[in-house]
Amino acid sequence: MTTHAFALRPISDDDADALRRIGGPIYTADEFPGFPCRQCLEDAAIGEELFLVSHDPFDRDSEYRSSSPIFLHRHACQPPSDRDARLPEQLTRRQLSVRAFDGDAMMIDAAVIDGTELEHSIGAFFDDPETKLLHVHNASRGCWAVTVERNAAD
Repeated sequence: MTTHAFALRPISDDDADALRRIGGPIYTADEFPGFPCRQCLEDAAIGEELFLVSHDPFDRDSEYRSSSPIFLHRHACQPPSDRDARLPEQLTRRQLSVRAFDGDAMMIDAAVIDGTELEHSIGAFFDDPETKLLHVHNASRGCWAVTVERNAAD
């Protein structure tokens, strides 16, 4: 397996702000971990409020295109820095479904993994040159977690 450079793409600030304006059911985190915000990629602390909203992570039409329930902190938060090379704990402590897509947004591979295997799995999926991006979901509830893209130099 080759080591591949990749970038995590949580929900964009613009999309998160638009979904907050629309609103949705408000939840107060009553356990930790348990309420994963898809903008900052952190689990909400007990007592923090979050919106439950529906988000479509695709940027083009595909038979696989679908919206997914996600949590967002009720107030804007900051996504992780591109310079942070660590995978967020929010991802590594859960069972995940990782779905590989080609340039036409067609799924070409998928796996259910333990979050501790995410970095290895990203590399394995990107060993296939047809894989353009990955969608990571929580395996149990199916909520979209993050998109993973190859870095341009890779």
